[in-house]
Amino acid sequence: MATAEMTAPPEARPVQRLQLTDAQKHLILRTVGELIAATITGRQPSFPDPTLDGLAGEPVAGAFVTLKRGKHLRSCTGGLHDRPIALGQALQDAAVRTALEDMRFPPVSPIELEHLDLEVWLLYNPQPVQVRGEERVNAVVTGGKHGLVIARGQNRGLLLPGVAVEHQWDSRRFLEQACVKAGIHSSLWRDDETAVSTFEGDAFDGRLSAGGVGNGFRRPPLLQQEHLPAYLQFCLGNVAALLSGATPTYYNFNVPDVTVNGAILTIRRAATGDSLPLSQISLRPGIPLQATLYGLAQTAAQTLARQGASIHHLDGLLFGVTILHDPAMHGTVADPDLDGLNPPRRAVLVMERGKAGFVFDPKRQPTDLVADAAQQAHVSHPATAVIFSLEVNSTEPAVTLSTAPRPVRGPAERPAGVAGQFYPEEPAALREQVEEMLAGERTEEPWPAAMVPHAGLIYSGRIAASVLKRIRIPKRVIILGPKHTPLGMEWAVAPHQTWLLPGGSIASDPVLAHKLADAIPGLALDAAAHQREHGIEVELPFLARLAPETRVVGITIGHGDLESCRQFADGLTEVIRGMDEPPLLLISSDMNHFATDAENRRLDEMALKQLDRCDPEGLYETVIENQISMCGVLPAVIVLETLKRLGQLKKAERVGYATTADTTGDMSRVVGYAGMLFGPP
Repeated sequence: MATAEMTAPPEARPVQRLQLTDAQKHLILRTVGELIAATITGRQPSFPDPTLDGLAGEPVAGAFVTLKRGKHLRSCTGGLHDRPIALGQALQDAAVRTALEDMRFPPVSPIELEHLDLEVWLLYNPQPVQVRGEERVNAVVTGGKHGLVIARGQNRGLLLPGVAVEHQWDSRRFLEQACVKAGIHSSLWRDDETAVSTFEGDAFDGRLSAGGVGNGFRRPPLLQQEHLPAYLQFCLGNVAALLSGATPTYYNFNVPDVTVNGAILTIRRAATGDSLPLSQISLRPGIPLQATLYGLAQTAAQTLARQGASIHHLDGLLFGVTILHDPAMHGTVADPDLDGLNPPRRAVLVMERGKAGFVFDPKRQPTDLVADAAQQAHVSHPATAVIFSLEVNSTEPAVTLSTAPRPVRGPAERPAGVAGQFYPEEPAALREQVEEMLAGERTEEPWPAAMVPHAGLIYSGRIAASVLKRIRIPKRVIILGPKHTPLGMEWAVAPHQTWLLPGGSIASDPVLAHKLADAIPGLALDAAAHQREHGIEVELPFLARLAPETRVVGITIGHGDLESCRQFADGLTEVIRGMDEPPLLLISSDMNHFATDAENRRLDEMALKQLDRCDPEGLYETVIENQISMCGVLPAVIVLETLKRLGQLKKAERVGYATTADTTGDMSRVVGYAGMLFGPP
């Protein structure tokens, strides 16, 4: 802080919990708020009392500062120290880091200050947990008493005492979630190599703007509007140079080179109005403006060259440049808070997972901009789609941008994507392996659905073969599996006519694929999502051998929740009821990933019991609550919900279970595999 009194070292005495009056708590909140506001706006702080009523030098174990906008976390950082630290120093460190350095979010914008709530935690009594294994559950007291620190190697995770209260977690769940925060498997709190510590803390909260902290502060403009023509000419000149083979200009010394959060180069055809927006956006970290503009110009030249354009075609093109900076958060699409969003100066960016939609239009209302940006981002789950605004300098009257993937038709024949990785690439070797795994008695029973694993065949192929040998395979099979790659649409049905395999093929059913895409909201015909996807492909050699005349439709399922699974099941049920013969519904899923063999089996058994009960909701909740990394949980929920609607979910039967340890002998880090049958008989 600004004065010696605020950073005085603590006296060499044990840390005692401070008994604060309401007035002292209010003073601390005002001081932290002033620190945050000064840090964000680039001015010197002005403290109401630099000594914090004589508390600045008092020792604490650490402090955390949390900012929220409504119910949404905006930023939270701080420190828990091995040695006592002066309260004033602990507050300064936590406040500055919360304003600027929470790597999950962009730095706080000045326009957010008057809309944020502030919470301060003072920390005490860090203690290592000495007991081992399951006994650690009893050493952790929830209900607001203990916070947790989990450390294993370079991984470390801290959860404040209030987190367990907010989420109503018991001690076991608190330990599991602290492991998740540390980036390790949720079961590893039991392991002796994982260090577990508790600490205690006191919290108090209020509005960040209390005492006039947030009102009226604005940074000086990052860019001057009169500089935009020079930036635009910099781009246009480089596009022309690159198209003509001349040397481009890498830097313009006549205008500033600053760190920004995004740049958009827009190209429009004067004759048709068709637009090509090229962009780079990074909310954290920022990006260098001139290098970014040069990169966009280079991409523009390459794109135009591929379209057959030369420097002589530039007269028919209109260029525009848009520069973005100062990101601010505004809640989610489901729960927006648009105060401070001024359309003449700021644009809207909606982000959901890897997708984004951007809209700048000074003449429209904030709510309309959010709706348009959400549409551009193809938002499927409004509660998780985050809204940002960014300050804009643009030569364009309006700009719209989407980074969401678009469906790709792809070739009629889908090439084998993982041959040589998950199964043999040489046709004779694949045939031999499939025959060996399918050897033995085959009973063809009319099961309407099944679950099979999809790892490399040497690990999980025997279980998959054992399941499929039990089924009378109809003329249509619909395989639903998880989406393992970032390619393509979130929910994608393969549009191909044929699946190619080493030495053979199996047919798809494009007509059925179109019907499914039409009936199920959010499901798209998209080849890109299936380009390198293995979850469906590894089942095809068995189906091609057992039922070579069947047609296989593959669906990959990305992000979703219970309600979206039910909506999917509604559409799938509608399609199946219209078919002359019900298809086999095949769930492609592995079980838990990368715990010890014993822990993997424990977690898998929890999920398998819900499958035994034919309970899709119970399965979903069990997997989510216990952090079970069953990759095909959403396909399983969809299939079970569909069978319920069809009146076909009467029983479940386990066919087999194994882990990678059964093949490799390594029990330290395994994946589980299960085979099951559902419905009649």
